[in-house]
Amino acid sequence: MDVSSKYIKLIFGLKLKQFRLEKNLSLGELAKKSDLSVSYLNEIESGKKYPKQDKIAALAKALNIPYDKLVSLKLNKKLAPIGELLESNILEQLPLDHYGIDLHKLIVLLSNAPVQLNALISTLIEMARSSELSNNNFSKTALRTYKELNENYFEDIEKLSSNFKRRFHITKTSPVSLTKLKNILTEKYSYIIDESVIEKEPELASIRAIVIPGSHSKLLINKKLKPEQKLFILAKELGYLFMNIKERSYVYARYPLNSFDELLNNYRTSYFATSLIIDKNIFIKDIKSFFNKKNWDEKQLRKLISKHNATPEMFMQRLTNIASKFLELSGFFFLRFNKKIGEHEIRLSKEMRLNIRQNPGGYNTNEHYCRRWISVGVLQNLEKAIKKGKNFKENPVGIQISHFYETGEYFLTISVARPSTLLPDNLISITVGFLLDEAAKRIIKFWNDPKIQTVKVHDTCERCGISDCKERVAAPEILESKQNKEKVDLLIQKLLKESPVR
Repeated sequence: MDVSSKYIKLIFGLKLKQFRLEKNLSLGELAKKSDLSVSYLNEIESGKKYPKQDKIAALAKALNIPYDKLVSLKLNKKLAPIGELLESNILEQLPLDHYGIDLHKLIVLLSNAPVQLNALISTLIEMARSSELSNNNFSKTALRTYKELNENYFEDIEKLSSNFKRRFHITKTSPVSLTKLKNILTEKYSYIIDESVIEKEPELASIRAIVIPGSHSKLLINKKLKPEQKLFILAKELGYLFMNIKERSYVYARYPLNSFDELLNNYRTSYFATSLIIDKNIFIKDIKSFFNKKNWDEKQLRKLISKHNATPEMFMQRLTNIASKFLELSGFFFLRFNKKIGEHEIRLSKEMRLNIRQNPGGYNTNEHYCRRWISVGVLQNLEKAIKKGKNFKENPVGIQISHFYETGEYFLTISVARPSTLLPDNLISITVGFLLDEAAKRIIKFWNDPKIQTVKVHDTCERCGISDCKERVAAPEILESKQNKEKVDLLIQKLLKESPVR
């Protein structure tokens, strides 16, 4: 069995308890026979301590079992599902401590559970493996819920960002500069920043940065990144240092992280970086002014993104941070899609929803996302422009009112597309959609600009009942299956009413 070293104590404790109960010994009786205290044995059985060799030998002798049998990681049939659970990395994806759940107590509880519950554990493990839970899907869902519960606004990180600015004399009147953050990182934290290493290794082409920790930590940055992307990496690294975060990834890339804590810390430092670069008060003033215009102005949006020295994603993320708390825009979604040039697949790589019934991000499956969305439209427009060889200087921007077919809800949806900086054949779109309730109509004055088209949309083709959709790329298989089941259920109910059982 290949398990993490931190679980070895748990397994030993479970086995010790198992053998003790098989011998019908109480903790007190085993303590007498092994010359160990009851409190110490209790700590061993609960997985908090691992005894030294002489104490293991004393326990083996007291239980009349071979030493090797006691220290073996092999579990009996009853405890085998728990072993599987520990062997997988599923527990790493569960934010147990954030929900006040003690892992040791949970495992002990499971070890005392009946056979039926252990069978359920085995089933859940198989389901988790088949659904790639081990590849961060559960953690991502947990993180999204965590953000939603906090309305995607974190006052503690905002204060830390403000404290950082005061400490290092960063003024609010001008954008944070790349040079300023480099100086703080090298002078205050003794970092060495190098942009020459990554470009020499073709295999690292998609990596944005790598940190090599040490007394003089090295930050290797991909030279191909744009200045605003480098600025974000520097700000994020300073976030790890200023917030004293130890559990983290040292690679800046879109790879699955090892645990929920790493994922959460990755998000918190990203939030810190964005709040450091885009000053909250100035941003709120600018957005209010932008939303107060009677007509949609994509040029003004581009100017704002440039003014705040941000990427489109940083800008849209900051918008979702302040939307609910400061703009009364309580219902919205954020989506990031990726697409390769020449391929039909469009992949959802990030999503967040707040106070809406609709699931516009789909279900993070292999289903085909609705091609009527503006987030897909800007990707298609960008791909066409690239194929025609157009040397464009501005990222395509799009807006539409998305009218969701099933719920009838309307969203004012804004999307920006751009080519990937490090992977030229990859395209990215960033989208924010605001629920068009009375508050949104009052805040966003241009919502009814006649130039903005209203389009009927849905989540995915497989779930969509729009019969005259020319953009459809897959049959509505899931919808049809659901409808067929409903028909069968109704027929069965009808038959039962007509022929009641006597």
